[in-house]
Amino acid sequence: MRDDINKRVWKSYVWHGDQCFFISTIERTFGTYGGPVRGLETLVWKYDWDKNYRGEWIGQAGGLADHHKICRSLIDTGAMPEEKE
Repeated sequence: MRDDINKRVWKSYVWHGDQCFFISTIERTFGTYGGPVRGLETLVWKYDWDKNYRGEWIGQAGGLADHHKICRSLIDTGAMPEEKE
């Protein structure tokens, strides 16, 4: 596998009330001082389900545990985990 290609790992759509969110975790290459390394990155957007449109970007985090934590928080509170603390 080429190390410059992003690989989908986990994609979720979750709801809090009538607000939808799109959470995507990918495996990607990060540039570091020691050279490139592969790792996971989770990105989060508000999502307009009716228009099939990814809206405002609202956060990012690390890997799979973060993906799950973000999903639970958005479902329960409608906010990213750090926003509700």
